[in-house]
Amino acid sequence: MRRVWLAMVVVGCSGPAVVTTGSGELAVPEALSFPPTALSFSRVQPLLVLNRARAPRTVEVSVDGPFAAVQSLDVPGGAEVTLEVHFAPTAAGPATGTLRLDGREVALSGEGVPALDCGAGSVCESVAFDPETLRCVRTPRPDGTACEDELACIEGGTCQAGACLGRAARCDDGNACTTDACSVGAGCQHTTMACAAPTNPCLAPRCDPVLGCSAAPVQDGTPCGAVSCELANVCLLGACRAVVPPEGFTCSPESACRGEGVCRNKVCERPAERELLPRWTVTASSSDFRFDGVSDAQGNWYWVECASQAVRMGTPDVPARPGHRCEVHSRTPEGLERFRAEVTGVGSLRGTYADTQLIAQGLFIFAVNDATLAAVNVTTGVVQWHQPIRSSTSGYQGIEALAEDGRGGLWVIVRSDAESSSWALARVDVATGRVLATSDRPSRVRGLVVDGSGRAFVLRDDASKPLPARSYLIERHELDGSVGFSVPTPSRHAPVMVLGDALVMADDEVRSALDGRQLEPRSGSEWSTFEWVGVGQAGASSRLRLARLTALPEAPPTSAPRVGLQRVDASGARSQVFTAVADRASEAYLTAAGEALFVTSGSRPTRPGGPALETRVRSVHPLGLELMSCALNDESFSGTPGVQPVLLGGKSAFNGRFLAVQSVPLDVNCFDCDIWAPLRLAFFDLGRPGPGVAATGWTGPRGTPGGSARPR
Repeated sequence: MRRVWLAMVVVGCSGPAVVTTGSGELAVPEALSFPPTALSFSRVQPLLVLNRARAPRTVEVSVDGPFAAVQSLDVPGGAEVTLEVHFAPTAAGPATGTLRLDGREVALSGEGVPALDCGAGSVCESVAFDPETLRCVRTPRPDGTACEDELACIEGGTCQAGACLGRAARCDDGNACTTDACSVGAGCQHTTMACAAPTNPCLAPRCDPVLGCSAAPVQDGTPCGAVSCELANVCLLGACRAVVPPEGFTCSPESACRGEGVCRNKVCERPAERELLPRWTVTASSSDFRFDGVSDAQGNWYWVECASQAVRMGTPDVPARPGHRCEVHSRTPEGLERFRAEVTGVGSLRGTYADTQLIAQGLFIFAVNDATLAAVNVTTGVVQWHQPIRSSTSGYQGIEALAEDGRGGLWVIVRSDAESSSWALARVDVATGRVLATSDRPSRVRGLVVDGSGRAFVLRDDASKPLPARSYLIERHELDGSVGFSVPTPSRHAPVMVLGDALVMADDEVRSALDGRQLEPRSGSEWSTFEWVGVGQAGASSRLRLARLTALPEAPPTSAPRVGLQRVDASGARSQVFTAVADRASEAYLTAAGEALFVTSGSRPTRPGGPALETRVRSVHPLGLELMSCALNDESFSGTPGVQPVLLGGKSAFNGRFLAVQSVPLDVNCFDCDIWAPLRLAFFDLGRPGPGVAATGWTGPRGTPGGSARPR
């Protein structure tokens, strides 16, 4: 008898499973598995039912889980009929179910995987997702088809073998204050030109859309050097002049903890310093807490608290497995709770990591644990998506860094700790979490930063080789996942920011963001930078180009440790403008006035009944003048006024008015930990008008207060 069935046999399947019925018995296979299936699509597996008896038989069918089949099947005597079992996953990850035929059970299993977002293709090439191969399939358009490819910088072209060939696009916008260029994959780019700061500190750069760069006098009375009540160096009519200040002259500005000082009898009289107490505090209830200082444009704060728990995924019959529960917390600048959003998932809890929280397109995006991202709407607190992002290598995987490209995408470093380390750099869609592009090859990837066009810069090295033989590459990755350049470097220091066409490395070396060549060598050994160094670019009114904190060598060895503020001018010249005695310092933030704002913590002379440690928030002018120095106290730990928080690990954040620091009791001896007990945040109000965050450039250690890892 000829066998006939009407089922679609999927790729990789050797043939349908067979069910035999006859003599009142029904033999069924123990299990039926499906290959990985894309969400919003389905696959079919055939199950062949054979009736060995002469009498016809009706087989009752039921199925659960994300699987489906007909409810009954009529099998003629001595015939074969194919039962089609459908699998249509609704969520990413493993899926299980049960198929029942006349009471006999068949275990069903499959895996749902996100469908690739293949984009809209190009003017000479269509692209579509193939649910059978789980790949994007490209089809060239006919040769000779007219095309205009703005993203490929082509005008008046025709399609040839899937590519648009023609003349180079012209991008001149007629504005002398922009640099116009066409970037392949991004189209015409008009970047605001940063005019070089004049050598005269009393002149500020200015740009006219018609005439281009020029200079204009700064406000009269602006300090241009040391200021005292006997002699003040101030700007007058665009020139720095040393003048004898009059009685009542403002010799020091007002700060959050002290009123302005005025000259009386040639002495700068300043009100007594007030200890700055928190405006509000938060003590975390979770055992796993990370604070990366993320805030949105309105100054609202966001952080994550996680805890381990047993979770159930799938049917109620599946036993609970180790899992986690994370809560997203959001508060207003004044400390009012806006919402709490819960995210759960399967997997051992490893918490969120540094550089894995950011605000992008109205979403707070963070690493849940392992290689899973979640996105929460910043307005409603609703979880928008929950997506695993994994490399192709087996073994433990975890998300190491996030960066927003500003064009609807999110760059992600996925770490793999298998025998052969293979870290992936992926680009995912901000709105859905779907993978748009990926670069996955044996190596380690570090130092993720993004330029104004959304391109990603990383340091790649072969971690499987010992340090003396290890090679390093500086790479730029385009929006489509291709590598723009891959340049060998002898340094193991990763990128920390991109400003215009300059790629700044952790050791202060500057390279071209266009081709990776060295523009400025690394700084001398005297600039021993902290790993969490802060950098930034000031607005046009300031001469400051970069600000970075450094750990200075002790001289002599018995002296106290010091931290210093380094200034890098537009010409690339470096100078030390400020030093302070401190054991450690936080990240540095750049204010709207071009000042560097940071926190230091260190020992202080013991006073009766007072603490031996002191934490201060400081604001330093580009010329090195300390404009603010306020002691940060938190009496809430013991109820005794004067007990001060200790800043450890450089954890701080600044949103333009409020400063947040992670504080611990004085008796906690932990200098390199990321988790404290108690887990506490203290928020200090720096007053109105606040110093504000710089409107352009790299304003903090993660680019912006939202942690985008790219310049504004």
